[in-house]
Amino acid sequence: MLKIMLVRHGETFWNLQGKLQGNSDIHLAPDGLHQARLLAAHCIFETADAVYSSNLTRAKTTALFLADRFGVNVSEVPELREINFGDWEGQFIRELAEKYPEDMEKFFKEPDNLQIKNAETFFEAQDRCFAAFQKIVAAHNTPHKNQHIIIVAHGAANRLILCKILDIPVRNMWKFAQFNTAVNVIRADEENFTVELINGTAHLYNR
Repeated sequence: MLKIMLVRHGETFWNLQGKLQGNSDIHLAPDGLHQARLLAAHCIFETADAVYSSNLTRAKTTALFLADRFGVNVSEVPELREINFGDWEGQFIRELAEKYPEDMEKFFKEPDNLQIKNAETFFEAQDRCFAAFQKIVAAHNTPHKNQHIIIVAHGAANRLILCKILDIPVRNMWKFAQFNTAVNVIRADEENFTVELINGTAHLYNR
């Protein structure tokens, strides 16, 4: 049996400002660093055999706290990066809603029916992220050996992976939360997945 902790990165400066990040490489804000420390200190896993991360700084920094806790290295996986939002990256979400009201309505209600200029579609991002997730799982999903691994990625990326596992349409991806340093726990029994936790944030109350 393999248990996977799928984590969102800590809070960034752009999270605080309400900007769309995507593939932009933004650092954690001070409270984001504190969230990552709390996550590592109060991790629901007692052991971790490996820690993987998107190669964007906000995810890598969050992952490093966890890797230090368990005495392992962080393995960077570029395919776990957040969806590329193209021309919308770095834009304030409130301003996008004013400039492109119809597209922003689609963003939240019909993401499966939206094409942002120079961006990935949500389906393309889902295929990329889930393929990376499956590759990581396959490397650790060994019969008769229990392992625990941690994967640190991003809000939309995590939602898209969870949608694939739970057979939820991409259109419904925003119907569950992924707060900063949210924890999702997935059990893998050979090729079968069971989601045990979504958007766990109990560690943030251990201040």
